[in-house]
Amino acid sequence: MTQRSTELANRFEQAVAEFNETVQECSERWAAICNAEGWTVAQVAQHVAGQFPLEMEFIVAAAEGKPMPPYTWDDIDSKNDTRAGRNREVTRADVLRELHTGAALTAAYIRALSDEQLDRTGPLSLADGASVSTQQLIEGGVLIAHVTGHLESIRGATVPSATRV
Repeated sequence: MTQRSTELANRFEQAVAEFNETVQECSERWAAICNAEGWTVAQVAQHVAGQFPLEMEFIVAAAEGKPMPPYTWDDIDSKNDTRAGRNREVTRADVLRELHTGAALTAAYIRALSDEQLDRTGPLSLADGASVSTQQLIEGGVLIAHVTGHLESIRGATVPSATRV
């Protein structure tokens, strides 16, 4: 554990806490459409909560100096669309349970990283083979920015006219 890893874990936990709070407050908007994704709030919330294992594949590989997963954007999009299709009727309780479990494991892993592990780099297929560090993966679209990006999408979700009161 280092100051950097602690700060990164804290930033991640803060993003998850904001996401959690927003999900808890959006019961009447659960079926609202998130314009960026074209999915409901429920589907986007589950996407974030369920994505931690995939995100950790990248982070662990980078931290341990191993090859990163060779996924393409088509692979990721297919996984995301399949999950969204399965989760049209997901409950907030299920999403929050998955969010808390995945976030706790992820934060604990981040908090335990050394500065050397945070600085390790490897080629990321999703970035056209550009070399990225473990810290960049944590801060960027793979983890923290992924949570905050979808959080903003949920906050801007449009309630279908048929469900407006």
